[in-house]
Amino acid sequence: MARDLASSLQTKLAGKSLFAADLIELHLATPLYFTTTNIDIDFDSATAPDAGSNTYLAQGQFLFFGNVVESSDLRVGQIDMTFTAVDTTTVALLINNVYMNKRVVVYRAILQDDYSFTSDDVFTVFDGFIMGYSIQEDVNTATVTMTVASQFADFERSNGRKTNPASQQIHFPNDDGMNFSAQIVKDLKWGRA
Repeated sequence: MARDLASSLQTKLAGKSLFAADLIELHLATPLYFTTTNIDIDFDSATAPDAGSNTYLAQGQFLFFGNVVESSDLRVGQIDMTFTAVDTTTVALLINNVYMNKRVVVYRAILQDDYSFTSDDVFTVFDGFIMGYSIQEDVNTATVTMTVASQFADFERSNGRKTNPASQQIHFPNDDGMNFSAQIVKDLKWGRA
């Protein structure tokens, strides 16, 4: 693995069985913390918008998230997170809040049999931003699927600055650093086949 995982966690991951829980942070106006376990879990993450330990709720609304695929190529990582919408709380939170481009962090904690763990037993699975959502209604149920993408989701969007000499010299008149950017771009692989 390329991550800096504690040796105790590497040992647990290499074992024959493990008990894992996913911890989900939704950085909305009112932050939400969910877990996939059957009990609430307290955890103090470095990315949480509020300081101190937070309670990740075992609420039953969070259903699952799609596979996270890692690659050495530069490309947009994207997952779909699915929540039950039978309880209208989740739908109301999305509709009544500014949700676009809000951060979402997914952690995985390797738990002991008694649900205890240390900070060394937790690692980041995904860190991205909400790109949109959809609501699927059925006769007896409904689901909310939220699309979450990595920080490279807007990588190709032009935002006023370009990698050419004219754009660079607007802000730095004597800088010639972008004079050869057109030739260099031909050699770079930017996530395209």
